[in-house]
Amino acid sequence: MSAVVVALVLAAVVVWPAAAARRRWWSTAVDAERGPARVGVTVEDVADASVLLALALQSGRGLVQALEEVAQVAAPGAAEDLIRVGAALRWGRPMGEAWCYARDVWGPTATAFVVADAVGAPSARVLLDAAATLRETEARRLEQAGGTAAVMLVLPLGLCFLPAFVATAVVPIVAVLVGTQLS
Repeated sequence: MSAVVVALVLAAVVVWPAAAARRRWWSTAVDAERGPARVGVTVEDVADASVLLALALQSGRGLVQALEEVAQVAAPGAAEDLIRVGAALRWGRPMGEAWCYARDVWGPTATAFVVADAVGAPSARVLLDAAATLRETEARRLEQAGGTAAVMLVLPLGLCFLPAFVATAVVPIVAVLVGTQLS
């Protein structure tokens, strides 16, 4: 019995830290091969950046300059996408192709820029509408997820507590009533 305890302690002290160090080394080596990891971006980050872009464009900034300035103050994931789009526009890519370098969450903002570029209209008002659309869509999605979670929480309650209620409350009462009727 004591040999098993010694083996477990030895494994916990020697083997586990070595395996953890190997995992850290391996993940670092794999990340170095893949290049820098992309930081996530949320809908709220995109909506905030869209509003900032609209304000920058309304103040008279050029599109690429507005993208670069908003990227300096935006969340990391949003800033990365804005820098990519700004670089693509500097390289002479068309508006629709430049927004392909951003993540899919930028869809309404990209559509606003592409439509405004095609029509020749100022894009600031369209960007504000796109930000509002993003926020409304995210609010509806969160509301739906909350409703789904509420329904999913009712299932365990029904499956666990209803049989317990029947076993502790209904069965004893029925047993007492049947016992008094038979006697």
